[in-house]
Order: sequence, then C-alpha cells, then structure tokens
Amino acid sequence: MVLMSGSRISNEKYAVKAFLKDESGWADFFITRIGLIIFAAVLLLSAFKIYPMFQEKETLGYLDVIASDLTSKIEAVDSTTIPGYRYLYTYDGKNDIEIEISTEYVLARTNMSTGMWGEHEILHAEQIVTHVYPPNAKWSNTSDFRIYVSEAIGNGSNGGVSSPLNFSSDKEKVDSMFDSIKNELARTPFRPDLSKPMNIEKIIIYYTNHTDLVERDYVFIYQ
Repeated sequence: MVLMSGSRISNEKYAVKAFLKDESGWADFFITRIGLIIFAAVLLLSAFKIYPMFQEKETLGYLDVIASDLTSKIEAVDSTTIPGYRYLYTYDGKNDIEIEISTEYVLARTNMSTGMWGEHEILHAEQIVTHVYPPNAKWSNTSDFRIYVSEAIGNGSNGGVSSPLNFSSDKEKVDSMFDSIKNELARTPFRPDLSKPMNIEKIIIYYTNHTDLVERDYVFIYQ
C-alpha cells in the first residue's frame, strides 16, 4: 500500500479548490464541453443529410434515363423515312414514376421520402428536338385525327395519300390547329398509363398544290 504524504494531499486539495474558485477555468471547461457537443451534433446531422443527398442524386439520374429513353425513341421515329411507321414503347421501370408529355418535352417525376427531412417531389425534363403530339382535346389517336381533319378542315378530305388536303386553302388551318394543341399541352400535358404500351407513330399529311403532291410529317404518341 502506498501512503500519500500530508503535503501532497494538501497540495492536491489546494489545486482543486483553486480550480473551483477559478471562474475562467470553469468557463473554459464548459466551452470545451459545449463545443464537443455541438461538433458531435453537426456530425450527426451531416450524416443524416448526406445520405438523402446521394439518394436524391441517384433518383434524379434514374428520371434522366427514363425521360431520355422515351425522347430518343420519339426522335428515332421522327427520323425514319417510312410513312406510317409505328414503334411500340413499353415502360418496364419503377411503379412510382409518372411521365408527362407535351409537344416539346418529356418529363419524369416521382416523390421521394427522406425520413426526418420529409417527402418532396423530384423531376427531370428532357426537351424533344421534334414536336410530338399526344392525345388532346381534338383527338386521342391517329384514327380520331383523320376523322377530325376530315370534318373540321378538309371538307371530307382527311390528309391521307388518297385523300389529300388543298395546300392553299387548308395548310394554314392545319398549322393553326397544331399551334392550338401546343398551347393546350403546354398547360395540360398528356399523362400516359405506364402499365400500358404507347404507340409512337409517323404521320404524313398530304396536300395537293396544283399538280404536285406536298408532304408534311408529324409524330404522334398515344395509347
């Protein structure tokens, strides 16, 4: 057993009493403790925040892939030279994704929940080089389109190769019709049912211009 000398004990008691009486010592002690607590809290919050940031980035990348894939399919149909060419697009991704299609954009969106940070919406829009025409107030598919053109514009002519429109009298009406649809879909984009396939189809409108046959091509998408 080691015995402490009286002088040593008294020195330690004196040091403790001096520390207790030293206000600056107490201040330094508490500041250090508080600083450590704040530092630990910041690290903890950062850990909770960094994971949602990576999760959001991953989700945004997925939406980019979805929107870009559909956009590329639309543009591929537009580039074909085959009249009436139709591509059947099938979505086989996650179920919590929504797609909106206007004449100029494909937009993919989803809601992401990040626990303590709550739920918020993430979206990605991809611009289409060509104009695509989804279902709208005037037609739902290509058959409806031909019927509408025949009744509203062509006086019985639907713009098909065997039933061309008149270039001088009908072309301006057709352009005005498509402009109206652009405005409508900019306000209210088409939201397809992703459990069903989508038809992406190349449509040709034919006009007679004196003795010539003039073509104007468009891309339609519908279910």
